[in-house]
Amino acid sequence: MRLRQLRYFKTLAEELHFGNAAEKLHIQQPPLSRQIQSMEEDLGVTLFKRTNRKVELTAEGRYLLKEAREILSIMDRARTRLQAMGDGRAGKLHVSFIYLALSSAFPGIVGDFIREYPEVDVSLYDENTYHQINAVKEGTRHVGFVTMKLLDLLGLESMVVHRSTTCAAIPASHPLAEKDVLTLKDLSELPYICSTDSYCRMRVKEMQKIFGAADLELKIGMKYERKHTGNVFVAAGLGWTVINTDSIGTIPDGIALKQLEIELHPFEIGMIWNPERMTPLVQNFIDFYKGRVGGKNSELDVGENSIEIVK
Repeated sequence: MRLRQLRYFKTLAEELHFGNAAEKLHIQQPPLSRQIQSMEEDLGVTLFKRTNRKVELTAEGRYLLKEAREILSIMDRARTRLQAMGDGRAGKLHVSFIYLALSSAFPGIVGDFIREYPEVDVSLYDENTYHQINAVKEGTRHVGFVTMKLLDLLGLESMVVHRSTTCAAIPASHPLAEKDVLTLKDLSELPYICSTDSYCRMRVKEMQKIFGAADLELKIGMKYERKHTGNVFVAAGLGWTVINTDSIGTIPDGIALKQLEIELHPFEIGMIWNPERMTPLVQNFIDFYKGRVGGKNSELDVGENSIEIVK
């Protein structure tokens, strides 16, 4: 029994008139009759009672009509879904991101994408840069949002989608909080609080190089693993750290934010993808994100924020 025959049967079962059913199917009546007869012979049952006056469904015909409607509905739904997947309007999309991406336009753009592509099932993963790069290479993640300038992105394509300046976070109770701009000598008096993640390790190397060039020592203080723990240690008076200016709204009480006499490289978030694992859906997401970021020049401009004591 073929799907075409099932459609012929369903139409006739609903019309209960060979002429009307043939017209609705855009075929002649004889071919319709032959297809129905072929179905009955194939199934070994009578589906219709035919008289000169009317056509009626048999018990077997009523049962098959119920099943035919369900089968054809499933097939139509599958066809629509497959066509949507073929042009990137449906399917599964795995997107990973570093936690700091939440302070960028990332949440809003992803939300807009989900609303514009309602048939796409988007899964989001909060993961570090190292894990994301490997996952995107292997294909378990389609797109990643990572800290740039950390690892070799060989084989992957990328685009900077967010850039932020940095400043020093020191205890608000410390005498240095009275100054507008902090020098390296000022900061050499306090321990540097840092995370064990890849980005902070890179930042530590940068700071050590800068301090060393000035014949000063960067004193390493407490190290932490959980997000935002460093700010808590700073507020408790245990040292200082560097934060991104777009994270100012998340710091706790007891912290003063200060400009530095030196200019550190900006914090950058890059969108990465594997060109060897492209699909229409992945391409749609990348194009969508590029379009939104491209229309927001401030998103890629390093801000000229004046830092003051805010807490």
